[in-house]
Order: sequence, then C-alpha cells, then structure tokens
Amino acid sequence: MKKQNKLNIFLWTVPLVNSIGRSIYDVAFIWLILDITDSEKITGFVAMTTYFPAIIFGLFIGAIVDLFPKTKMISFATIMQGMVLLCIPLLFFYNIESVWLIMLLAFFHNGFGLPMVPAFNAYLPTQIKKENLLKANSIVNISWQTAVLIGPIIAAQLLTFYPVENLFYFCVFFYFLAAALTTIAPHDIVEKEKINTKKIIKKTMEGLQYLKERATLRVIIILTLLSNLFVMGPAIVGIPILVKLYLGGDASDFALVEAYLGLGMLLGTTMVYGIGGRVTHGLLFLLGLFIDGASFCLYYFVESMNQLNFFSILHGIGIPFLIISRVSIMQKHIPEKLLGRIFAIISISILSMAGVSSGMIGVMAEFFEIKTIFLIFGILAGACGIAGLMHPKIKYLN
Repeated sequence: MKKQNKLNIFLWTVPLVNSIGRSIYDVAFIWLILDITDSEKITGFVAMTTYFPAIIFGLFIGAIVDLFPKTKMISFATIMQGMVLLCIPLLFFYNIESVWLIMLLAFFHNGFGLPMVPAFNAYLPTQIKKENLLKANSIVNISWQTAVLIGPIIAAQLLTFYPVENLFYFCVFFYFLAAALTTIAPHDIVEKEKINTKKIIKKTMEGLQYLKERATLRVIIILTLLSNLFVMGPAIVGIPILVKLYLGGDASDFALVEAYLGLGMLLGTTMVYGIGGRVTHGLLFLLGLFIDGASFCLYYFVESMNQLNFFSILHGIGIPFLIISRVSIMQKHIPEKLLGRIFAIISISILSMAGVSSGMIGVMAEFFEIKTIFLIFGILAGACGIAGLMHPKIKYLN
C-alpha cells in the first residue's frame, strides 16, 4: 500500500508540476522572441532551431533511457532544464538582449528535456498492470492538462507584475520541485549493463528493427509524424502571430489562449476516460488525429480573442484522444525492455516535425495570411485521421 501511495503521488504531482513549468516556458519563450524581433520569419526560424536536439540526438535517447532507471532520468533531465533556464533572466539582468543566445539556451533546454517523455511512458508499465494502463495514462494526462490550463493562467498573472524574461525564474522553481517529487516514486529496476557508444547504437538498431517488423505500429508513427508536420507549427508559432500581429493582443492574451486549450484537453481526457472501455484504442487515436487537425480550420474564421479562446477549447478536446490511446497501444503491444526506444522514436517524430513545421510557418507567413495557413494545415492534418481509417488494422487495436 505504501508503494501504491508513492506511485499515486508521483502520477498526480510530477506531470502537473513539471508541465506548469513547461507551460510557463512555452508562453514566455515564444512571446519573448516575437517581442524582440517583431518578425514572423525570425520567430519561426528560432522556434525551428530549438528542436534540432531531437533531430540530432533523439534517436539514441531511447537506448539511453532503457539503460538507466527511469526515475533517475526524469530527475536529471528536469534539473538540467532548470539550470539552463536560469541563464535567460541573467542575460537581461546584464542587458544582453541577444535573440541568438536565447535560442542557444532554448536548444539546450529542449535537448536536456528529450528523455522526459520516453522515460515517463516507459516507467508506467514497470509499475502498473496492462489492463490498467489506459486509466493510468488518463490520470497522467489529467495532471498534464491541468498544468496546461493553469500554467498559462499563472503566466498571465505574473506578466502583470514582472517582465516576460523574469517568468523563467518561476519555470526553474517548478522544474526543481518536480525533480524533488520524482524521488518519491518507486524505483524501477534496470539490469546493469556496460554502457558505451557501441552499446547505445546497438540498442537503437534493435528498436528500429522491431518497428521494421511490425507494420501496424510503424504506420501509427508515420501518421503521427505527418499530423505533427501540419499541427505543431500553427500551434507553436501560428497562434502567437495570430494573437499579436492579427488580433493585436498582448502576452497575457496569448497565455489565456493556451489556458483555454488546456481546458479543452481536460474535457477531452474526461471523454476518453468515460468511453475508453467501449471504443477501441485505435479508433480513439484516429478520431483524435482528425479533431486535432480539422479543428484548426475553424481558426480561419477568427475575428476576436473570444472566438479564438472558444476554438482553442474545441481544438484541445482532440489532443487527449490521440495521445492517451497511442501511448496505451504502445505500452500494451511492445516489450517492456524496448519501450524507451520506441517512445523515443515517437518523440522524435513529434519534436522534429515541430521544428520543421515551425520553420514552415515562419516562411509562409511572409506570403499568406496566418488564418489561411491555419485552414490549409488544418485540412491536411485532419486528412491524416481519415487516411488511418483506410488501414485494415489500426481502428481495431486495443
């Protein structure tokens, strides 16, 4: 019982606290860059380059995650992210307002964060029975989405007292608190192996070979990759451009848009929790892909902040459908010893496409109205869910 209580504390608190820090960072970083440069193109380029760690190192992170205890990986990654972010307000304290130095720090911040999601998702099956994984992932997502809701609200309130660069101090506080809370979690046991570059490469190749032999799981990852190519750029770069340069809003308005997105995600998680036992995980995944993309088409009609907030709720509803179901499918169908590597590959598909997509938005915003970009990308992303229905097996996965 004591072990279960510690696990419950971990599931409810660590995703919440860590994600509050990350939510504040997401608001502060992209707005800071847009504020300094006042350029869609440069903002898109900077956002793109901060995802390069995933493209360069992401493939090998999974092997590293599988070689070490997952809770230690989570603590280490979170502490290092906090240490990096401390440097941003210090730059401003010394009047060094360099967008390129901030970009470099964001590069390291995202790099140290790479093990987080694979380690967390690989940790759960070591502590939870397979039949309970959907509910456990729902709890994790409720914690995460609560953070996505309240993190931007906290950011909006802080912005009434502090300049945007000082918000990074609060990110650091939440990161360090998450690292401390992780020490409470029951430890997962990892067989000790000699760790060197050759071993990491070998284990990485084992993960790729596993996916090569399993076509259905491979298609799920390909659909994830394509969907994120069309969704992540509008979400990361397009929304702040829409708020600041089209609707004339400020950083607090942008933070509230992110909060309404979190509210939609909480509603979506409640729906998944309620219908998860009656609908296959595969069908939930495809439905999530469609809603996540198609809801962006509504942004074409935005004329006010109130409309944008409402559409953000609708967009947020689809995200838990695809995330919770995809994670549960992988946890149930992949051997425990390979989970870190497979989840790392999924993270690469998300993060690398986030970088490419962000760069695309920055360039396209020079030629197209931002609302038109939302419409085009929304149609393409929604089509990924429809395309997945044509696969003979995905919709039946459980």
